[in-house]
Amino acid sequence: MLERVPCTTSKAISLADCLGASITDHVLETPNWLSVEMVKSISAIYCELAEPPLTNYHYLSSPNSPSSYIVDQYPLGDLGDTQSSQHCRYSSFNSHFGNPFHVEGSREFSGPYSTMLKVQSISSDAERMKSIEYMLRKYRSIVHQLRRVDPSKLKHEEKLAFWINVHNALVMHAFLAHGIPQNKLKKMSLLLKAAYNIGGHTISVDTIQNSILQCRLLFPGKWLRLLLPSKQKFKVDSLLKGYEIDHPEPLLHFALCLGSRSDPAVRVFRPDRVFQELKVAKEEYLRSNFRLCKKRIILPKLVDAYAKSTGLSAADLLMILNHCLPDFRVNSFRQFRKRSWKSFEWTPQNFDFQYLFSSELA
Repeated sequence: MLERVPCTTSKAISLADCLGASITDHVLETPNWLSVEMVKSISAIYCELAEPPLTNYHYLSSPNSPSSYIVDQYPLGDLGDTQSSQHCRYSSFNSHFGNPFHVEGSREFSGPYSTMLKVQSISSDAERMKSIEYMLRKYRSIVHQLRRVDPSKLKHEEKLAFWINVHNALVMHAFLAHGIPQNKLKKMSLLLKAAYNIGGHTISVDTIQNSILQCRLLFPGKWLRLLLPSKQKFKVDSLLKGYEIDHPEPLLHFALCLGSRSDPAVRVFRPDRVFQELKVAKEEYLRSNFRLCKKRIILPKLVDAYAKSTGLSAADLLMILNHCLPDFRVNSFRQFRKRSWKSFEWTPQNFDFQYLFSSELA
């Protein structure tokens, strides 16, 4: 991930070109501190490279905040042609917000996600990459310190926060270094190969999900996993036994992001309140994507995966919705309280590229 990426055009620039050849060693911080800084740093990079530009996102920060100072010192400037007409669908500030699933219904119920920053593409323009060179150097210096951490010494909640942050940052780094894949197969291939050196081991996105966090996400081109040698899987699992969390946490479905429209928002997770943050992530996801249509409750397929992993019944899920939704929305689905799973409809997973960033990161 930190090596040179081949350039396809004379204007293209690799991540390594921007980061420079030398790395200054820093004092080793705690693993959780490093993971938090990774998410903050790469999220800031995405906001700077967003296409269409997030021209008004400066106003989301306090005039005296450090993030607002950085943005003012390094304005986005104008952009040339975008990679796809899909990314130029809107031009106003409000177009960066809203429901990522595009389910028919009133937009007034888009919930917490309606106030988050939306990045639909990132620029690979050499001039824009050069303008944020200092941000890229900072990120690489953090990633380099991962090789000296020992996640096996962390407690369960510390492992949870650490691996969630590292997972999300690694996926974002993969898109930044290699570009946004144009189809599901290429995206799946990239996510399977993207890896960091953590504690002397090569840790991939797939390893974090399946061996360490024990959480199977909805992947594009999922059949490609079958091509991985079974012996290699066993070897990886045995080496990283101490890296695993103590027991599965189904709420991870609302924390892990793969750069898809149907994904939950990117946020920072800290060990001292990781369970509270996971609960908030779940509630915000449900509130932002709950819909009613023709006497059916419409929810993303991700919620179905969560319900199956926890063994929830239809009544259990209705109870959770009753707790998460505002009163005026709860009244609208009281008729479903004694219904079965037939009352639910799952929207297919949308794997088109998109990131939503929580207000803290914005």
